[in-house]
Amino acid sequence: MSKIKSIGKCHFIGAGGISMSALAKLMVLLGKKVTGSDLVYNKELEGLIEWGVDVWAGHQPDKLADAELVVYTAAVPDTDPELTFAREHGIPAVVRHHFLGEIAKDFGSVIAVSGTHGKTTTTGMLAGIFEAAGEAYTAHIGGNIPNSGNLIYKGYDYFITEACEYKKSMLSLSPDIAVILNVEPDHPDTYDNIGELYKSFEEFIAKAKGSAVVNRDCGYYKTLKGKYNNLVTYGIGEDARIKAESITEYKNGYYGFVISADGSPVTKIRLSVPGHHNVYNALAAYAAAMLCGLSAEAIKKGIESFTGMERRFEIKGKMNKALVVVDYAHHPTEIKAVIDTAKSFRPSRILAVFQPHTYSRTKQLYNEFLSCFEKADKLYIFKEYPARETPEMGKTALDLYKGLRARKPCQYFGDIISLAKAISSQAAEGDIVLILGAGDIALLGELLLTTGR
Repeated sequence: MSKIKSIGKCHFIGAGGISMSALAKLMVLLGKKVTGSDLVYNKELEGLIEWGVDVWAGHQPDKLADAELVVYTAAVPDTDPELTFAREHGIPAVVRHHFLGEIAKDFGSVIAVSGTHGKTTTTGMLAGIFEAAGEAYTAHIGGNIPNSGNLIYKGYDYFITEACEYKKSMLSLSPDIAVILNVEPDHPDTYDNIGELYKSFEEFIAKAKGSAVVNRDCGYYKTLKGKYNNLVTYGIGEDARIKAESITEYKNGYYGFVISADGSPVTKIRLSVPGHHNVYNALAAYAAAMLCGLSAEAIKKGIESFTGMERRFEIKGKMNKALVVVDYAHHPTEIKAVIDTAKSFRPSRILAVFQPHTYSRTKQLYNEFLSCFEKADKLYIFKEYPARETPEMGKTALDLYKGLRARKPCQYFGDIISLAKAISSQAAEGDIVLILGAGDIALLGELLLTTGR
């Protein structure tokens, strides 16, 4: 049992974050009094009001006087006034991932989904599977499932959660089943080199109480062969235990396949989310659910009923008869996958809008960013979303634009209104407008639908 159950009131610093808002909701459901703050109001922070959470933008440390616990994100600096107040007044303060690890102790079995790409979608698929199976589960998701949100609370038997590698957050969990989707450099402010990153994921595997579900088609898997006896592999390659066979595109962008386990066909799947990369996400979800003893019928139903997440190839509507799609992709591998998915819809053109996320990532993956937009017909670069960083830590969106403009038609914009006007005047029937990035660029989707009709 965790120490959380004895807490009466807690405060969340950074409550506008997708994970933090889910954890705040969970505390409300556990009968706790909850408050939350962030630098600015956003959808997630405002959404907590409906849950009875007292929220505010900015710093109001005096409101923490009767708090018994303060939870803060890894991005919150030590100089934060509310965090400083808590420490000076002896209020226990814990970083988000340590809190997550502690609260996970109150559940029967923990499934932790890690990896550079696909965590949110795979966690969402798992929630759909456990729902279809009628299990008592709780899902903590790094995105919103339409009509369900980022927290699904159905009981204590299973806890399904994302496990992020940023600041080695995943190592706060000791899951019964660890899922590793893929491993690529993405957080240069945490890992100096690929070796450090690989080592962190090996520590995660070692912390698993049971099996570790691993993508055998990912280059990282080669470093694991022969080291562990708890690996359950999935993929398309010949020696994967859980394998996708007879993969077909049954309609533009949507795939069907047969899942085999240990060489024997088990079930046929038709995905309700587009993109070949989701074949891998579905295999990972299948493997984790199989290890929990769920039936193939329930797993099939759960995967096929999953229709996607907000900001994961989310089709917002049409503008000038062009399809507007919003996606969280902010890494070159993700961007390539999203553009490939858009390409499978057979559009006239792909107009890609990208907002770089953090200066350090843009610097570390600069060459990869220069090549990942190859299949887009036109490119719009929007001013970066710095998150926790300052310009001297890497490269800016303008730097990226200067490198890209020699490769394909490309424009740079520093304000969203001018960007929306440019796209509205240039998009035409049959085009797909892809809005890519992990920052506030998602607002462009609604803006285009409002101004471009």
